[in-house]
Amino acid sequence: MTFLYLVPIISSTCSLYFAWDQWFFMRIFLKKDIRAPADRLLTSYWQTFCPPAVTVVLSLISVTSATSFGLVYTSSTLLREKGSYNWFLAGGTLAIGHLVFAPAMMPILQDLQDSNKDNPTKTLRNWVRVHGYRAATVDLACWICCLVATVKTIDA
Repeated sequence: MTFLYLVPIISSTCSLYFAWDQWFFMRIFLKKDIRAPADRLLTSYWQTFCPPAVTVVLSLISVTSATSFGLVYTSSTLLREKGSYNWFLAGGTLAIGHLVFAPAMMPILQDLQDSNKDNPTKTLRNWVRVHGYRAATVDLACWICCLVATVKTIDA
């Protein structure tokens, strides 16, 4: 059973790292000296990158939220005794909170993949801004909640 208590922190760590990795590497395309070549490359890049990336993100959100809520449901007495019940609940909720940003992100992702759109680096700058905000709020908060929940639960 101990392994199940680790799953939310493992999956939320993967989510946060993936978000940070995207933010870090996508900003490189915004550097002034490579903006022109980036404009030629970005549409093809996003058309290739987006489908598997969405699958990874949704899978990690599903694992984090399902295991967090599953633990709250199956081990509520223990988690309440350990003081981790609300932390797991918050972690699962914040994992799903990532999807609250979907209405803002979907048009940006569509524009990044649209070969008829001009100036993809301008669109990418908007994506980096929203993505960074999302990662620094719900993704980081989810990770913190899962970390606290795990430590409280496993700590003797």
